[in-house]
Amino acid sequence: MDFGTAIYEFMSPTLLSKQPPQPRQKDPKKDSDDWQSIWTHLESRMLALDNWRYSWWAFWSVLAAFFIPFRYIFLVTANRMWRGHNVNNQIINSHGVLAVRTCAAGMWTGLCSPSRPWFKIGIDPSISAEIDTDGKNALKERENWVYSVFAGSNFYDIMAGAFRDEAVFAQAPILIMEDFDDVARFYSPAAGEYYLGLGARLACNTFYRKFTLTVLQIVDMFTLDKCPDQVQRLWRDGQYDVEFVVAHAIEPNFAVNKRGRQKGKVEVVPQKFTWREVYWLKGIKTTDALSRRGFMGSVAPFANFKWASVSNDAYGRSPCMDAICDNKQIQIMDLRTAEFIEKGVRPPMGADPELKNEPLSTMPGMTTYMTTGGGTVKKFWPLFEVSAQWVKVLMDNVSKIEARIDHCLYVDLFMAISRMEGVQPRNELELTKRDLERLQELGPVITLAEKEFDVIIRRVLEIGERRRILKPLPPSLANIPLKISYISILRLAQRSAESVAMKDCFTTGGELSSAAKAAGVPDPLRVLNLDKAYRKYCELNNLEPDLMYTDNEVKQHDAIRQQEMAKAQAPQNAMAAVTAAKTLSDTQLPGGNTGLGALMGQAGGGTLQ
Repeated sequence: MDFGTAIYEFMSPTLLSKQPPQPRQKDPKKDSDDWQSIWTHLESRMLALDNWRYSWWAFWSVLAAFFIPFRYIFLVTANRMWRGHNVNNQIINSHGVLAVRTCAAGMWTGLCSPSRPWFKIGIDPSISAEIDTDGKNALKERENWVYSVFAGSNFYDIMAGAFRDEAVFAQAPILIMEDFDDVARFYSPAAGEYYLGLGARLACNTFYRKFTLTVLQIVDMFTLDKCPDQVQRLWRDGQYDVEFVVAHAIEPNFAVNKRGRQKGKVEVVPQKFTWREVYWLKGIKTTDALSRRGFMGSVAPFANFKWASVSNDAYGRSPCMDAICDNKQIQIMDLRTAEFIEKGVRPPMGADPELKNEPLSTMPGMTTYMTTGGGTVKKFWPLFEVSAQWVKVLMDNVSKIEARIDHCLYVDLFMAISRMEGVQPRNELELTKRDLERLQELGPVITLAEKEFDVIIRRVLEIGERRRILKPLPPSLANIPLKISYISILRLAQRSAESVAMKDCFTTGGELSSAAKAAGVPDPLRVLNLDKAYRKYCELNNLEPDLMYTDNEVKQHDAIRQQEMAKAQAPQNAMAAVTAAKTLSDTQLPGGNTGLGALMGQAGGGTLQ
């Protein structure tokens, strides 16, 4: 059995068309006993993870009800015919939903916009190694290839939804699955489907989930031969749309204990793999898994984008957890404000008791008949009069709550330009300075997101190398670790703080240098390494490294320049010596000697005064 590949890499209508209408005769399973031990381990661990997740799962239901109802599954059960019912019953004011949308769009555009470069592949700058042309070309080739994989797959669509989940539920797991057509496909399970676990380094290393697939989808993903008897019978009978709950586990590849009387260990996949992945039917004992495979390397086949970590918790905290109180309040306030306004438009009415059994109406165009004997008209009158002042108070209060929700979800940051008050900025630098302080609040979130992007990019590179799509690295990059740096809009905006500070130092240093030269005192710029400072400034401003010479190239150019200067100065020095000698030879001294003769020590005459 090849545990290094999985059948689902080839799932497509083409693979489905090759499945027979009747299942083939099965061979006896040699590892059925081992599978029972593995199945028991997987089921028991999912139950334990379910217990640990319970308090978060209950809170997620509240967050989902007020911010994003369609991304939460309360119970994962098969054949839910009611899944299309209305899920927005608790939302009266949609401002929280719109704020989540703006926050997610800002994160998506700011961190991984498909319209501009947002990462670069290079080497660790702390390593003093020169990369030749072949090495630079190889790095650029890998970088462009990863961009093409992202553009050709569903990566950007999945990330748009992942940032929305992260803003509400605090984490967004992303599965990185190999695909025959797209090289890699990405999947984002909904809240309520997945379970997470941490390793000793407090990094997420365990991912479990349960989700529903129809018989047709199971056969398409795993082929009919791999399906258990329950699925094969339904396929044979033509019941393609019956659902099953499929369980999925990714965890470090450690051996599990055998169950029953036999003692020992069971290998889920061979020990040469660092990670393992198993698919099986949830809660149903079968003779084998739907799929088992292993993954090489230290990079996990999934990433977990998290807004903020809390100690040893596998699940994080989100900005919507801060804004939930305001979102609940605004639903009540909006309802009460609408009721208050309606009382002004359609107030509760009072009427004479004699009209109790008479046909009456307050609608336009309707007629109410009443007795007017004795000159007294029996009429209606409003029992409640609305004050316009109180309507303004209620509307202002709603606006204040909406502003608090926007601030919790960083809407004021992502909409900084369109909502900017006062004099508009004159240039990009001034705009950056204005919003730099607020942008610093997102610093930890950006750093956590970039760590997960590292996992995704390295995983895609591993797929390309394993499939031999990418050429081997040249000798100049042998044993040199690659470094992924990020040049997204948000990261560059953060770097601009340091860039602006350096520019101020350069400006001040230039002014002080001019003043020092005028005063005849030592130049203060002598304390600054101009070459290193300028390289750092160019790096902060995302200047392409190819546009700058390396240190060795600079040394070569300096040596050539000095040689040229020496050559240019040599004829001038020789001519100056000839001119001086002629002048001395023409100088007459007393006694008939010349200045040149006196210098040469010739006899006779006087000496050079």
